[in-house]
Amino acid sequence: MGVAGPAFAGSVRIQKPRRISLASPFSGPCVQNDPTFARGVSVETSVSVDPRNPRRIVVSWIQDGHASDLVMASRDGGRSFARVLVPGLSACTGGAAPIASDPTVAFSVDGRVAYFSGAVGTIVGGTPAAIGMAASHSFDGGFSWSRPAMVFPVTNGYWDKPELTVNPHRPRVAYYTFDRRLAPDYSTGYSLLSTTTNRGRTWSRPRKLYDAHISDSWPGTSQILVNRDGSLLDVFALATKGGLGPTQELAIRSVDGGRTWAKPVVIGRSSGQSVTDPISKNPLATTLVLPSQTVAPDGEVYVSWLQRGASNASSRIAVARSSDGGRRWIRRSFRVRGQAAMPSIAVSGDGTIGVLYYQIAASSHGGYWPARVALATSVHRARHWSQARVGGPFNLLKADGVHYRGCCFVGDYIGLTRMPHGFAAAFSMAKPIARHPIDEYFTRIATSPSGR
Repeated sequence: MGVAGPAFAGSVRIQKPRRISLASPFSGPCVQNDPTFARGVSVETSVSVDPRNPRRIVVSWIQDGHASDLVMASRDGGRSFARVLVPGLSACTGGAAPIASDPTVAFSVDGRVAYFSGAVGTIVGGTPAAIGMAASHSFDGGFSWSRPAMVFPVTNGYWDKPELTVNPHRPRVAYYTFDRRLAPDYSTGYSLLSTTTNRGRTWSRPRKLYDAHISDSWPGTSQILVNRDGSLLDVFALATKGGLGPTQELAIRSVDGGRTWAKPVVIGRSSGQSVTDPISKNPLATTLVLPSQTVAPDGEVYVSWLQRGASNASSRIAVARSSDGGRRWIRRSFRVRGQAAMPSIAVSGDGTIGVLYYQIAASSHGGYWPARVALATSVHRARHWSQARVGGPFNLLKADGVHYRGCCFVGDYIGLTRMPHGFAAAFSMAKPIARHPIDEYFTRIATSPSGR
């Protein structure tokens, strides 16, 4: 079901985004031996807020191509951040793996531990050749981290996109999901699940989570959500053609802690078509079919994903809602002028639904392809939407610092998370706004007077 395009919001207050990425901290042999090194490129952002103390915030992203994932930690609600390296994560932080990628950060429900997850390994010719899944934990709000525990050791093969979720009812429990993509074209695979019951000190042996058992499909961005009744919901995109073909957004449900799973329920569909600038002929070099998923404070489940338009002039962002733990879904969407990318969904403590996304012009002009960061909000269970500008514009044609991805790449995901009366958001932008080739920005968004 579609609804009218967003009107501009008057009740949402957005702080001016601040650049939080700094000059590259890396040099020496770890840089010289990394063929993916791209100084000053910061992409793929995750953000988390301590549920017990919203002044404690952690943000993570990939730094310098794939030199390492790093963390920025704050004790004052994001007014200031300290840069923290995860020890032993990659060669540039004292580890063995040449590269690190795909970070996620999350606080436990009691705020006692912060989690970090990421992929580590090697890349040959632009393709991950040997990858492992790493997890670290912090007991001081992200200002220091344990050396990574290998949830899955570095082995030959393409192991992709770790996602870490905490259990909101059991503070010692968290879930770690990731995907296996199979050669030769890496468009077939399955997902896996590992669990910790001791705050990240150890992780269970990964077991297969979902396998469609059909060719040319893989479950992307598989993430565990925890329903109010304690049941688990795994939401993912069953992607085809490497993420450039028709895609189903699916959910599977477990009532026994993840030992067994029900048959998948279709949440929605996407064409998966790519976006290309008709003037420069540059494609948007990001995965367009991956969903974003969250559980609201009232227990309702929300999923967002992109629905590519027939042309670059317009597109839609779909938002599905389930009130029964993922058994049934109501689908709606809102229109975006131009093309949208990477919608990230969260629900604030006061019940406001937010979708953070890139809004991209239909075409470039004079070497400038305008892109903005925008926020759509709804206080009507996704039936009606308002829109606000967050950051930009910047030139998407300048987002070309990742050598093997080329133009135009600002990552495959951005960060939006709940605060008591609003959201915390973190995202990438390129020049002319950025000081470095691609910088990271942070902002707080108030959705009620108490959050201002």
